[in-house]
Amino acid sequence: MKNSILIPLLTYLGAAPFFLANLLELANIRLFDIDSLTWFMTYGFVILSFMAGTLWGQVVNESAVVKGVALATNGITLAAWFGYLLAVPSLGLIVSALGFVALYVLEAFVMKQMKRPDYYLDLRLRVTVLVVLAHCIMLFQI
Repeated sequence: MKNSILIPLLTYLGAAPFFLANLLELANIRLFDIDSLTWFMTYGFVILSFMAGTLWGQVVNESAVVKGVALATNGITLAAWFGYLLAVPSLGLIVSALGFVALYVLEAFVMKQMKRPDYYLDLRLRVTVLVVLAHCIMLFQI
């Protein structure tokens, strides 16, 4: 499979578990005796951490400003995790959604400093909107 197809496909597939968790919530189904909100939130932490890590890898040899932006990704990931630990599901969902938005903004800033495929930021924006929409749907359901 060509990279031109593979990257968008994997990016959209990465958003699918958020919508699957929403369907589980709607149907009141516990998968492996784990509630849908836990599936949703923990998957979100994995993806936030993954996205933050990919940003780190992109900026390792860049300027101090860009590296500072990458450091901010740690704060975003930790804030989402801390929101979850507070055991207030709505707060955890809001902080997580804001984390995805913040990562997109940071990545857009970093991408202006580096050469990347033209389609990438548009793809990231579309998937970020989908993920935030999934957060809103889950927030409405709980």
